[in-house]
Amino acid sequence: MIALSAKPRLAPKARLRVDQKTGETLLLYPERGLALNVTGAEILGLCSGERCVSDIIAELAQRHGAHESLAEDVRTFLTQLAERSLLRGTEP
Repeated sequence: MIALSAKPRLAPKARLRVDQKTGETLLLYPERGLALNVTGAEILGLCSGERCVSDIIAELAQRHGAHESLAEDVRTFLTQLAERSLLRGTEP
């Protein structure tokens, strides 16, 4: 599980792009891509390498209200992307 003190950012091979036709946010990486839901796009939009995971969780809680599983959901999502080498700065 990604540490709360980690400061994730997209790996150089990955980038976010909004599809002009559908409005979906896509996570593009070599020869592949993922269509992100609104929450996933928002989380990755906060992964600048300057905010730590706990800051990202706090920002989301401030925007949308905290809920019981928010921290775990964010950490699980970021951990899955880190395991696919789509994030850097995932070590504290």
